[in-house]
Amino acid sequence: MKCPNCQNEVVNENINIQTDMGKCQNCNHLFRVSENFDSSPQFAFDINQPPKGAWYKNDMQEIKLGATLRSPIAFFLVPFMLIWSGGSLGGIYGTQIANQEFSLLQSLFGIPFIIGTLIFGFFTLLVLFGKVELTIDRQGGKVFTGIGKLGKSKSFMWNEVSRIRENQIQNASNKQQGQIFIDAAQPIRFGLGLSPERQHYIFHTLKRIQMQYKPERR
Repeated sequence: MKCPNCQNEVVNENINIQTDMGKCQNCNHLFRVSENFDSSPQFAFDINQPPKGAWYKNDMQEIKLGATLRSPIAFFLVPFMLIWSGGSLGGIYGTQIANQEFSLLQSLFGIPFIIGTLIFGFFTLLVLFGKVELTIDRQGGKVFTGIGKLGKSKSFMWNEVSRIRENQIQNASNKQQGQIFIDAAQPIRFGLGLSPERQHYIFHTLKRIQMQYKPERR
């Protein structure tokens, strides 16, 4: 097991499974053993070297931590959206406009296609321009997911956070996708759609910040 503070290997003698505590012989950092079982060796971690598409900015008063949701799936979604929405909406409403005739039944039939276009359209914009960004200070933080300033935000206080963890969920295609969970008074889950490397960086950076801003965990 590696020390979550300095990333050096911790000797077995300094790990006590029964008390769930470990101590690094290099930096004397105390940590909970159970909260470090979910550390993934798949990607290297350096807080000062975020992967492409991720960022970490610390002005000593506030931290900005985030990553883009940009994904290669956009190469499929953009033409699909143009063909699907253009064909369906154009066929239903375009013909009415061209013929200068209004059909109530045809217009009602097109409502599900309008809703589908809005949902798929927003998802397409997310994988093109979306981001996940955390704004953090010593009291707590805010998790934002969206495009520009349009999206949803959830806040947390450090004194209410019991654990930060990663979890895998199964999507509609039966594929495993990772999410980050903040177990607090109002649980927060985010990061769905992030690349594994960006999610790994945000998760471990957030854990490092938690250790810094919640000294009772040391």
